[in-house]
Amino acid sequence: MIMQILDQFSKWFLHHQSFASYIEPIMQVFKPAWRAGQYRAQVVDAVTLNGNFLSVQLKPSKQWPKHTAGQHISLTLEINGRLLTRVFTVASSAQQFKNTGLVRLLIKTNPQGRFTGLLNNTLKAGLWCSISAPNGDFVFKNTHTPATFIAGGSGITPMLAMLDDYLSQTTQKVLLVYYAKVTEHQCVDELSELAAQFAHFSFLLLTREQSSDITCNIKPWENPDIYCCGPAAFMQTVSDFAKKHDLNYYQEAFGLALPSLKDDSQFNVKINSGAHVVLGNDVLLTQFEEKKLPVKRGCGIGICHQCQCIKKSGVVRNLKTGELSDSGEQLIQLCVSQAVSDLELQL
Repeated sequence: MIMQILDQFSKWFLHHQSFASYIEPIMQVFKPAWRAGQYRAQVVDAVTLNGNFLSVQLKPSKQWPKHTAGQHISLTLEINGRLLTRVFTVASSAQQFKNTGLVRLLIKTNPQGRFTGLLNNTLKAGLWCSISAPNGDFVFKNTHTPATFIAGGSGITPMLAMLDDYLSQTTQKVLLVYYAKVTEHQCVDELSELAAQFAHFSFLLLTREQSSDITCNIKPWENPDIYCCGPAAFMQTVSDFAKKHDLNYYQEAFGLALPSLKDDSQFNVKINSGAHVVLGNDVLLTQFEEKKLPVKRGCGIGICHQCQCIKKSGVVRNLKTGELSDSGEQLIQLCVSQAVSDLELQL
């Protein structure tokens, strides 16, 4: 009850989500990388793999709740004085975490990336970082039916965790179809070991040049459940095929599926002491970044709250929930907020 009162006080008068977030700087003096609402984790090792992938082993604090294979976490690092957050799927099984206390992330890095491009020089053994509780419902649904996993590029990560956890719990046929660029298939040795251990599991390593029809290896007459993870167009093709053949279909998308915004209305936005114009057909964060305004980008999908600011007046729509704000002072997240009126913001 006391914490609820303190949290409400923080929202009303301190403009923080909770009292814990308000005292965050003090806690970090004693516990580096401590973040309100998150869990500390320490980097055990980080190994560079082929295809610009980075394999990172983390040891979360004892309070971190065990994940279910296929779920994701947000990873927060302080780089050059800025907090940066991105979402990654855990690429190791819940059983491995139980046995070792470690979780693995397989991260596709981009040398020009604002986050992943900095990881090779940042993620070193001993570094403390922050991670969220596990989230997501892209998990193995039914051990009593055949399953076909279709992965594109880094979409292999949830598949690795699910296969490791659930192959021992089913006798049904399980097929993995894994598309990647030549020489960029990850953890092939692990997949080979699983295929040798479980006779009902097999996998194909393909490129789009070898097999442009990514649904050609699905056997609808076996009525498999379809699990898919990869680029949006890749998943849409598989989803359409599954729907056509009335197959159960599950997917994991790395990003926020926002509705299509067609409103080209223009709104005036007063930010601190400056005036700007925004459109109603895009989120505020993207437009502010294009204008080179001093905004913080975190996960970009409404999870980490790093792009949070104070709306002094005006109305925005939260594109995750579809809800309209009130017209008074309120905390908003720029990455999921669409202007529907003139605004006054304090960054």
